[in-house]
Amino acid sequence: MKVAAINDLSGFGKCSLVADIAILSSMGIEVNPVPTAVLTAQTGFSSYFQHEMHDMVTKCKEEWEKQEEEFDGILTGYIPSVELADQITEFVDLYKKDNTVLLVDPVMGDNGKPYANYSDQMLDRIVKLTEKADIITPNFTELCILAGIEHKKYEIDEIMAIGESVKAKGSKSVIVTGIEESKDTVCNLVISDGGTAIIRSATNGRSYSGTGDLFAASVLGNVLNGHTIKESVSKAADFIKRSIEATSSTDRNYGVDFEKILKTREQI
Repeated sequence: MKVAAINDLSGFGKCSLVADIAILSSMGIEVNPVPTAVLTAQTGFSSYFQHEMHDMVTKCKEEWEKQEEEFDGILTGYIPSVELADQITEFVDLYKKDNTVLLVDPVMGDNGKPYANYSDQMLDRIVKLTEKADIITPNFTELCILAGIEHKKYEIDEIMAIGESVKAKGSKSVIVTGIEESKDTVCNLVISDGGTAIIRSATNGRSYSGTGDLFAASVLGNVLNGHTIKESVSKAADFIKRSIEATSSTDRNYGVDFEKILKTREQI
């Protein structure tokens, strides 16, 4: 199986393409990376340099079409510009076939606010991309943006209803990630054609760079390997939990030590 992974490449932070390639490869899936930007470190660091790959998505699309390539899956993550968002939509329109699983991680914001560099135009592009997806993995802030509602405190059943409204716009499965249920418990909400589910995990209350990318790659890999969406989310959540437990650094910017889990060859 082959996955086109459209994401940035960060030298430090254990996120984006580093996560996509490591996780999917360990699951027996070939990863064909499409870098949207190259960074010295992920943007949470106090200083970093970012080089945008302005035409790389288009060039990959054109050259791979000449090679008559096809993909079992397409994964999209951080999108740094409107121009690249348009290129990614064109890539998806060409390569997403009936049997291709498109997972869109709609990286748009956190803690109740869109990212400062994201214009209304940019957010609109990402919303439209999610409507083409088989699976989307928004956090709660991003779910509210997709639904066009105010970010505030909601109960779990209300968040489920918001997820249903987003799913109705086109996405086949909506996975709302990282909902804090208590100081010790975090949950992921699954809204799909197969019904709804709440997948709970223990948490230490900290956030880490790259866990969203690791989660998305694990979900896609498990789906491609024949697991249901609920099973895939459960496996991904457990993998993230074990990776956090194995992490020695207290600096969230450096991410989690998922390599220690891959080394054990346990299922992810």
